[in-house]
Amino acid sequence: MSFVSIAINNAIMIESLRSAGVENIQLIDAVKEENFEFLNQYGNGFPNWETLINLYKNNEENFNKIVNDGYQIKFLTKGSLMTLLRYKFGIEVEKDYEDMGTAIQGIYLSEEAINLIKHTLAANWNLSTYVDEKDGLKKVRIELVKGSEAVTK
Repeated sequence: MSFVSIAINNAIMIESLRSAGVENIQLIDAVKEENFEFLNQYGNGFPNWETLINLYKNNEENFNKIVNDGYQIKFLTKGSLMTLLRYKFGIEVEKDYEDMGTAIQGIYLSEEAINLIKHTLAANWNLSTYVDEKDGLKKVRIELVKGSEAVTK
C-alpha cells in the first residue's frame, strides 16, 4: 500500500486530535467545514489549524486517505519523532523508551503498531526490532539514518 506523504506538523495535528478522542469522521468533517470552534477545543494546531484545512483543500481524496489509511512523513527530526510517538501511542521518553542520541530504543509495541510506524517514518529513520535481554520482550529501536544511507521509501 502506498501512503500519502505529509509534513510532520500535519501528522502532529491529526494525532493530537486522535489522542483527545476525536474520531476520523469528526476530524474530516471539522476540517471540511473549517470548524475552528471545534478544532480550537484541542489547542491551536501546529502552527495553526489553517495548515490542516489547506491540506484538505489541496486534495480532499488524499486527505481522506491520510486520515483513514495512514501517511508517511516527509522529513522527521528526533524531537518531532518523540512528539509523534507521544500523541500516536501515548509513550514518553525515559518512561517508555530510552533516548540514545541518534536513536531511541526500548519501545514495546504490538506488531500492528510496529508496522504502522514503519510506514509512517520518514526515509531518514530506520526501524529495527530486537529481543531485550532483561525482560525477553521484543522491542523497537528507531535510528537516524546516515546521510549516504538514506533512501526514499
